[in-house]
Amino acid sequence: MMRRDVFITNPPQGDYYLNPAGFTWHVRRATGQEGSALSIAVADRNRKTALARLLSLAEADQADAWENEGGSFRLIKRFRSPVPTP
Repeated sequence: MMRRDVFITNPPQGDYYLNPAGFTWHVRRATGQEGSALSIAVADRNRKTALARLLSLAEADQADAWENEGGSFRLIKRFRSPVPTP
């Protein structure tokens, strides 16, 4: 069975995402307002370093990790527990 990528237009509040900016990578945390975020780590030159930081923060906060893919966001790893349905 193949895993399908999950894309959304904006990450949910509290989730972390990786944002490329030229030759550097930024880790940000969504605030829940349309398009606004807190800068957590700025200017990592290596994508692997930024990705490790992103995954570590997301896991510690039980949030999801996303990557900006030019206007939409792709889920990298889910750490949030599923919400039980009533």
